[in-house]
Amino acid sequence: MCLSMWLRHLALVLLPGTVIACGGPGLPSPGGPDDVTVGEGALAPDVTVSFQRGVSPSSSYAGVTDTWLQETAPSTNAGGDTVLRMDRDSPAGTGLSANALLRFDLSAIPSNATVRSVTLTFTVTNRTSGEGFFLYAASRDWSESQATWTRATSTTTWSAPGARGAADRGATVLGTILPTVTGTYSVTLGAEGLAAVQAWVKNPASNRGFVLDADTNMDGLDVASSEATTLAQRPQLTVTYTPGFVHPGLHVSQAQLDFVKAKIAAGAQPWASQFSKAAGGTYANTAWTPHPVTTMQCGNSGDTTDIGCNDSRQDALHAYTLALLWYHTRDQRYADAAIRILDAYANTLQTIVFVNGDISTYNGPLQAAWLAELFPRAAEILRYSGAGWPQERALKFGDMLKRAMLPRIVNGWSGGGSNWNNSMTNGVMNIAVYTDDKALFDKSLAMWRQHVRETYYLTSDGAVPVAAPDQLTADGRWKDGVLLSSWRGQTEFGTARVNGISMEACRDFGHATMSIASVSQAAETALIQGVDLYSEQETRLIAGAEFMARYLVPYAPDNNAQATISVDPWFCARRSEFVTKNGQRVPNNTMEVQLLPTWEILYNHYGVRKGRSMPSTAALLPRVRAGGQATDLQMSWESLTHAGVGSVGLP
Repeated sequence: MCLSMWLRHLALVLLPGTVIACGGPGLPSPGGPDDVTVGEGALAPDVTVSFQRGVSPSSSYAGVTDTWLQETAPSTNAGGDTVLRMDRDSPAGTGLSANALLRFDLSAIPSNATVRSVTLTFTVTNRTSGEGFFLYAASRDWSESQATWTRATSTTTWSAPGARGAADRGATVLGTILPTVTGTYSVTLGAEGLAAVQAWVKNPASNRGFVLDADTNMDGLDVASSEATTLAQRPQLTVTYTPGFVHPGLHVSQAQLDFVKAKIAAGAQPWASQFSKAAGGTYANTAWTPHPVTTMQCGNSGDTTDIGCNDSRQDALHAYTLALLWYHTRDQRYADAAIRILDAYANTLQTIVFVNGDISTYNGPLQAAWLAELFPRAAEILRYSGAGWPQERALKFGDMLKRAMLPRIVNGWSGGGSNWNNSMTNGVMNIAVYTDDKALFDKSLAMWRQHVRETYYLTSDGAVPVAAPDQLTADGRWKDGVLLSSWRGQTEFGTARVNGISMEACRDFGHATMSIASVSQAAETALIQGVDLYSEQETRLIAGAEFMARYLVPYAPDNNAQATISVDPWFCARRSEFVTKNGQRVPNNTMEVQLLPTWEILYNHYGVRKGRSMPSTAALLPRVRAGGQATDLQMSWESLTHAGVGSVGLP
């Protein structure tokens, strides 16, 4: 079933041998959406940071606390001493013990970071021999200025003197210290130590530091404390970590949601009116019953097979709308209704069928892309806003995304097809962020960088547009006939007047607009996660938006209607050879224009955040906001979520 049957009567069916799908090229060759390969990579480079009092991360860092406990003086606090002493015979011949406490404040590390390595470095002033001294995780709060052999603080005692009770410290050895010479000594923590530090990073309140003790060693060990006069001799903890994803950080951030929530409460426009559209529309139905299927099948090019296709898109739009309404009202009914939809799909959907060459499954990859653009938005908001969605069910939903949708989109669409590829890119990025998959996120960045260059032509590209790799011959030229068919009869390139033209402009502006939506949405998600794709293609994206907006402002009808207009002879000069509408060849030098509910994200970044000149796009926005339709596949509620949010929440 084509997009025209599904939603807007928009898609144009092309002649045999040319593009025949709602956005795609001819049937893909083997090695298309079914071959799942995810490249290696990471969201951002690993970060290494050292914690040392008065030294790093800055000279003002005072987050190290330490002291030593002495059995021979059970009521004495040694928090101000310049050394930490550990021994099982102190003073010599008494058989009495001494051990130490050490804690580093790690709150500078993002709580969602993944800890990769941890090294603890001391300056040894009295070396030891025999068995090592061991690191344990402290389990009880203690005070540097109050801890003694018998007490953790002035008001609490250890469960066993010397912090040796089961309630005082963990039983697992996190690392072993055995310096046989004086001077600098480092120990790299193993898996148990990494796990402890990871838990402290995730939940700083659980960080009570280390207990340093020996089982039998009677050859004492002394190390410089955090009060040592020489700064470089103080204990140092070095942590290497991979930055985690920001949550919620898919399509919208928490700061953006909160900004809009405040605007709605103040009755400010356009947010208040857009919220009213959402709350008063059909997608706000808290009694909505989802209709998931186990095996989804979506046809195209005259095949009307629809097993769960239209239903799932409606379910996704309901879930996203309800999630937004939950966030802005905190009415639990909205959250419960959205969660019910997501759980139904997590529990039911197993696969979206695609068989190469079978038109009854042709739109499976596109369907997967649309759902991956919409469903994760709802899930991300609900999961990270206290909506009452149990973690195990939220994780199960992520498993469904990877099981049913990711295989159809992770490698894009062979042969081009800009709105398909851009939707797939956006969907892959959404799944990556929702499931905290950094390698997959890196794959989505590479997809975006390739497909944006293919979608919008700049004169700086040369005499012809950038081609997809499989559209080129071995010597790097466009394959015969592929350029003309891919660009639907656009023949002129290399002149200023075609700067910014979209690959699907000669098909229709509706599908070209879908690329604007997916490209900008993915760039926004990437920016929230710290990757500025916008800057990489600023010239291209501004030119692409302005090219379309110059036609849409004067010619596009209101309320998402479609109109055919005549265009200059250089524009779509051979369109009739590649595009049909209602079974008839379309005339050359004509164009279908349509105003769809997107544009806000792209304009907010370039026009509002960066102050770039985009006069035609700016003139378009009032009509977008006033339009009768605010949801259309992935182009949904942008005026509510992104109108005028500027740089809120960004560094």
